[in-house]
Amino acid sequence: MTVTSFTFNDLKSTDFNMYINAEYEIASSASDYQIVEVPGRDGDLIIPNNRYKSFVQELPIIYLGKHKETMQKIDQARQIMLADSKWHDFLFSFDRDYIYRAAYLSSFPVKKTVTGITQTLQFEMMPYKYLTSGQSYQTITNKQVLTNPGTISAKPIIKVTGEGDCTIQIGSAKVSLKGIDTGIIMDTDSQSCTNLAGTRTAFDKMYGDFMSIAKGNQTVTITGDNITKIELLPRWAVRS
Repeated sequence: MTVTSFTFNDLKSTDFNMYINAEYEIASSASDYQIVEVPGRDGDLIIPNNRYKSFVQELPIIYLGKHKETMQKIDQARQIMLADSKWHDFLFSFDRDYIYRAAYLSSFPVKKTVTGITQTLQFEMMPYKYLTSGQSYQTITNKQVLTNPGTISAKPIIKVTGEGDCTIQIGSAKVSLKGIDTGIIMDTDSQSCTNLAGTRTAFDKMYGDFMSIAKGNQTVTITGDNITKIELLPRWAVRS
């Protein structure tokens, strides 16, 4: 029997005798759109909503181990899985190059039979997965060429250390910072802008939209005399 495992919200399924059973379907995201029927027009009109929808991933689970210990671990796993309804990192043991984002919104039923203990878990999945290669900070410099290896625009964290004014441009995306003191952090995904300590907002220092990094090669342009360092956590991503 072939089994694999997963990690969700720091819960390693193998720590709870929990394994993904042999056969299941890997789900995928879909485009969000509206279909409109127009009188006198052949065919339907497709109106895109310019986003991808989240999707449900079902996982058939089998528990392997001694019965008494497994029942205790099932209770522990239930408390962790049902702790909240927030998005958390999700990793498959067979897909180690990617980090998914998932939420567990279902109940936690378990089926006991004479042959074993099984269940089906349903995760709500974000329509993209992050490349692990894009999950660490890198220093960027003027005239550097960044390559987004993903299939969609990346939503980075940009950390600027320094004082005064500066402008950052990556490809066609551009933002200006004015009157910063010590530094600033901009997070495109969460749409937050704070000081380096994260203790207060700094939207009054930011002029322009949050930056996304388009696919392919993008040239970095930086201006500003008193900027010590600019760091980027790119969050390269591909559609799931």
